[in-house]
Amino acid sequence: MIYIFTLQKATALGLDEKSTWAKTLEIPSRKEPAKSSSKAQPSFGFENMAEIKDEDQVYLDISSFSQGELKSALQALEKSRAGSFWGIIDPRGAAEDPALFFFQGAFDYIGPALVKKGLDKKRFATAQKRLRAEEQSVEKKKTVALGKAKLPTGAFGGWKSMRTGTTAPFLFLFLSVSGNKELRSKVGDPVFKTAKDRLRDIFQQALSEANGLLWIETENNCLFLIPPRLPNARAAVEAGLKLILNSGLINIEKLMFPFQVGFTLALHYGETVFRAPGKTGEIVSETVNYIFHLGAKKAEAGRLTISGNVPEQAIPEELLDLFSPAGVFEGIPIRHSKRFV
Repeated sequence: MIYIFTLQKATALGLDEKSTWAKTLEIPSRKEPAKSSSKAQPSFGFENMAEIKDEDQVYLDISSFSQGELKSALQALEKSRAGSFWGIIDPRGAAEDPALFFFQGAFDYIGPALVKKGLDKKRFATAQKRLRAEEQSVEKKKTVALGKAKLPTGAFGGWKSMRTGTTAPFLFLFLSVSGNKELRSKVGDPVFKTAKDRLRDIFQQALSEANGLLWIETENNCLFLIPPRLPNARAAVEAGLKLILNSGLINIEKLMFPFQVGFTLALHYGETVFRAPGKTGEIVSETVNYIFHLGAKKAEAGRLTISGNVPEQAIPEELLDLFSPAGVFEGIPIRHSKRFV
């Protein structure tokens, strides 16, 4: 079904008032937010229409909006139809740059030429078909399996056996505390430094069975190298999930903050040049760049995010159900662990 929010009659848009496949709905609110409350936003009724389903097509006729009203209406529409089809009908060609609607999430734009010609079912079906094609493409990417590389099961020779300058595969585990900047401002620098030292010890202890090496430490996060061996990889995944599960106890018993903090973790697999901790400043590595981007930009607090490069066998079989596809990040499929309550 196609729903068009408008202040005009259906015939003004080239539609039959008795149409069985398209319906016009009056915009219930055109009030802009009060200046005294910039956060307040009018709903315009988009999210309150029980008859509208996610699979329906929703259009907004922008011909009678001022610039301020249009901005508010688009924000409300984008929020209420996030992930679902919505488009713009512009009978008077009021939009100076129609591409901006697509940047905000719109799937279709119908300008004055098409309105004058008369809107028919075939035109809307074409837009819906394009959406379905995009959804199928996204789903295909989401279901890409984790890496098929096989990790050796033999014992790791130890970090002392690694030669500086050697390029080798590793698992990279990114760890950070959610809201580091806000945390520092709340507790102050001395307390934050003490807490960070404790966290470093907690992380290293948690990853001891995985033989994790604290490789790079910045002000806001830690990056561990995990030996590319099956037992080490599985131990790292289990350790990451345990850190998330035990974050509440760690906060109370070890950090003693009067508020809750969470951990953000991300796991990636790839090659890089090896250098000893503290001597990594000159490393230029696509893999290292990716894991920092994944951890800082995509991973979420309270979850373990795993890139599609990580061999599937790295996740213990009994834990596979805890992970679900979460789209594609910088060209690589990723998975999030489920949230623990």
